[in-house]
Amino acid sequence: MAKKKFHNSIKFVELEDLKNNRFSFVQNEILRENIAIKMQYIVFLVSLEEEYELPGAVTYSTFKTVIIFTASIIEALVNYKIHELIEEGKVDETKIMGKDAKLSIVKEFQKISATEEICGIKRTTKPKKLSERMDFQELNRAAKRSGLFTEAIFKKAEKIRETRNRIHPYGLKEVDDKYSKDEINNIFSMASSIIERVEKY
Repeated sequence: MAKKKFHNSIKFVELEDLKNNRFSFVQNEILRENIAIKMQYIVFLVSLEEEYELPGAVTYSTFKTVIIFTASIIEALVNYKIHELIEEGKVDETKIMGKDAKLSIVKEFQKISATEEICGIKRTTKPKKLSERMDFQELNRAAKRSGLFTEAIFKKAEKIRETRNRIHPYGLKEVDDKYSKDEINNIFSMASSIIERVEKY
């Protein structure tokens, strides 16, 4: 049985338009394409929800997917921009990334008197390195320390992160069906401010 073509009322943004227009400021081609793919899917899902009355809990699942994808775009762009600022020498990585403390057991006993010896725990502190695996919260804090985020932008990024984290099913204390179009529009508004800041800073 042949597949039907999707109705032309559903918006579909071409990847090339997203890569060459909206996200042209991202110099990393692979990252730019990955972001464009996610954004294309977000536009598709929003258009689908606007055009059709979706059955059951599909609307909430659609909204959750939009939130997850939007948050991942923001997370990727913030990581990218902080890397760029460090590479260009505009910020000092050691001043914005904080420190890592590592604890290790010192097995050798140290003699402190004729009848006493001790062993202990050694704490080694070193500056954190920015990595691709840095979590969203740490990225937001580093962005604030670097000057990339103002207090207002930081709060928006944290709100997106917290909304995304709320979705994880293992931490839920109630049925996860309370997402609304207003919440999605609010996420989009905050995301737009952050993207603009990343682009122009």
